[in-house]
Amino acid sequence: LPCLQPRRTFMTRNPLVCGVLAALALGAATGAAAADDIGYSYVDAGWAQTDLDDINEDGDGMFLRGSVGFGENWFAAVGYRQISFDVGANDLDLDLVEVGLGGHLPLSNIVDGVARLSYVDVSADGPFGASFDDNGYAVSVGVRARPRAQFELAAFLDYTDLDDSGDDTAARLGARYYFTPAWAV
Repeated sequence: LPCLQPRRTFMTRNPLVCGVLAALALGAATGAAAADDIGYSYVDAGWAQTDLDDINEDGDGMFLRGSVGFGENWFAAVGYRQISFDVGANDLDLDLVEVGLGGHLPLSNIVDGVARLSYVDVSADGPFGASFDDNGYAVSVGVRARPRAQFELAAFLDYTDLDDSGDDTAARLGARYYFTPAWAV
């Protein structure tokens, strides 16, 4: 793979691109599942870790999100994240709600290209009773790959633009192992 070569190229500087290429190679080499196996109706819960540059602290918390597929290539999504940061003797608590609409297209027999546009609402409670609310939009673009019936990989770039708090870009990587068609970790 180009991402494993020692010279510095676009792919070696971008682990997101390298991960997607590795997923595609894995699927091609191991007898892939069909992209039809990628589901867009689900409920997902988990733990999240976030790094805020402005306060130079890591925060952690939980998330709950879901999606409902409709039509041939569309889905509606909703999500909630709650993240807490330890800031000295006080905490900063962030709550983020996202509601969006997205689409997906098959790029190969095991890979879907995915895009989503969402409304985002953020509220925070900080030290000494400080609080703020903000809202804006988020755009997410990436791929989901199902190289095996029990295994799924995902890679996304997320851009969020809030009215008062500015904008941010993040990379998101994920993997799921399916114990049954309905349950995964």
